[in-house]
Amino acid sequence: MSLWFFIAITLMGLFIVVLSLSASKVKPTQWFGFCLMVLALTSAGYLLLKQTPPKPIQAEIARMMTSRDIMDEIQQQLKHEPNNDELWFQLGQGYLLEGEFDAALICFDYTLQLTDNVTATQLAAKATTLYYLHKQAMTDEISLLLEQALQLEPYN
Repeated sequence: MSLWFFIAITLMGLFIVVLSLSASKVKPTQWFGFCLMVLALTSAGYLLLKQTPPKPIQAEIARMMTSRDIMDEIQQQLKHEPNNDELWFQLGQGYLLEGEFDAALICFDYTLQLTDNVTATQLAAKATTLYYLHKQAMTDEISLLLEQALQLEPYN
């Protein structure tokens, strides 16, 4: 809660008390006690509700991993597990997001070669990569991949 909010609440409280007291039969000499009570209550509320300012977002962003960091980590894992189709697929997704379509295509090809049961998602990922490699034009290969994906998962 900001200091200006505290000042506004205090002034509104004092205004309401003075308005109420002027309409009642309380003597103006007794108003001072009521005004002090409003000031004490708003001060207590301010101190209880006062919050520390949030940490700067830049510090949080600096600690977050970038997509390039994640891709480097996946590449390190692939050195130990070169036949892991899931890691190849994740790396291909990273390259696709980075706009490195040639590298993404290589990763998706490895994924399809290493996978026992090809999924529609894997086929669609390769089709997407080819679509962007061919300057967003549909080719026969892309159509075939998408048809195969739809045969595997017709409602996807």
